[in-house]
Amino acid sequence: MTRFVLKDSVFYHGTYRNFEKFRPLSHFGSLQAAKRILILGPKTEVVSDFNEIYFDNKKSDVKELTKQSKIIPVKLNINNTYELQDIEAVHDLSFYKNVLLYHFMYDMRLSNIPKLYDYIASYPFNKMEQKDIVKELLSDSLYEPDKSAFFDVVNRRNLFFQRMIQYFESIGIDGFHYTNNYEDKGHISYVPFRPENIIRQDISLPVQEYNIKPAKNIDDFGFRDCLKEELIAINIEASYQYKNSNKKRMLLDRHKNVFLRPSNLKQLIEQKVYYSNLFFKEVLPKIEQVSYQAEYGYHGLSHTSQVAMFGLDIALSVNQDPLPVLLAAGLHDCARTNDDYCEMHGPNCEPIARKFLSENYDYLLPGVKESIIDAVKKHTTGMRTIDLVSACLWDADRIRLSWEMGYEPKFFSTPYAKNIASLTKPQQDKYIKKQEDFLVAHNIKTRRQIEYEKIMDACCNACGTVFKVR
Repeated sequence: MTRFVLKDSVFYHGTYRNFEKFRPLSHFGSLQAAKRILILGPKTEVVSDFNEIYFDNKKSDVKELTKQSKIIPVKLNINNTYELQDIEAVHDLSFYKNVLLYHFMYDMRLSNIPKLYDYIASYPFNKMEQKDIVKELLSDSLYEPDKSAFFDVVNRRNLFFQRMIQYFESIGIDGFHYTNNYEDKGHISYVPFRPENIIRQDISLPVQEYNIKPAKNIDDFGFRDCLKEELIAINIEASYQYKNSNKKRMLLDRHKNVFLRPSNLKQLIEQKVYYSNLFFKEVLPKIEQVSYQAEYGYHGLSHTSQVAMFGLDIALSVNQDPLPVLLAAGLHDCARTNDDYCEMHGPNCEPIARKFLSENYDYLLPGVKESIIDAVKKHTTGMRTIDLVSACLWDADRIRLSWEMGYEPKFFSTPYAKNIASLTKPQQDKYIKKQEDFLVAHNIKTRRQIEYEKIMDACCNACGTVFKVR
């Protein structure tokens, strides 16, 4: 899965060191994530018995280094990033080797591993002399040859990274991204390849241009047979589709040492569970305190909840960070004072939304806040959009209208929403039933609660919704 990065967004990096230029593959995320990284303590590189480098946190040094810690704001000049799995900031040599292995096995849909993987991940460690490694490192600007006590290990490691970066650049990728599961759960973090694409906001540095370069010295991609462990990894990936849980458990128990990246389906389910809980247990109770809406009725908070669930599915379908979509869904009808047709309730939501985000979600980046406010403000007047937050909200809000009044493709921006909006009545009932079963299965709502809300909605619709007066 790939993702485009907004050029005007500000990201953050927590560090204990003073420097002007970032290293390749540095990590950038939300302000909260940067703060959390500093709490964990400084990371140091350690050479293992297997001549591989990994990172360790020296927590005993945290108190001494607290005064040296700082958070650096940056903008990222990257266009298209490749998705990683978040493994609690332990992105070392072995991790990136497995990223490549996964890419060649899964994303390229090959049952054999091309020589390109060996060229990038094996040759620097097994078949190259140190002088040739140094010569190749000097052919690019990513890494300078290392002269420390572990120069041999470091230089081979750096050549692997350099070749990996050059390969991904050759297919149009200029960085990685991952959904944060530890430092600031649910927010997107980025790993740009080249320091030239990191624009610091705390100091002024000259901007350098670079050209994407193809991977070198590969005359023949060819193929070799998969190693036994690689075939096991493919089988485990496939096991996520097994309905037989015993077979899946047996595979996982026998081969815990094999790198495993969760399938897209499994990741989507985990994210949907997390964000559904977040909306109903954190976001919605806060929205209720500022909204003019009734709890039930055609435009009550029950409608807001339904729009949020639609919006969550749509956000996941287009790889949009769900939190801004859930906040926009929660706020989109907060200025409604009746059930009548009213284009002004969108613009009237703006001051409420702006104050709400400032008081409750001030850690969000300014650009993200504005995208939420813009989506809420224009949801009554906009038709289609390329902004993903607006697209997810507008599409989610119009699904019910489409079911009631007929499907009009011109009002929808995302493929997933178009599919849902065009469902027949039996298919609509089946979709809602699956949505309800999901909430019950993951202890987000009880079956009794869902049935009670349906009855209250029906009563309020029949008698007329009574809106709040503030």
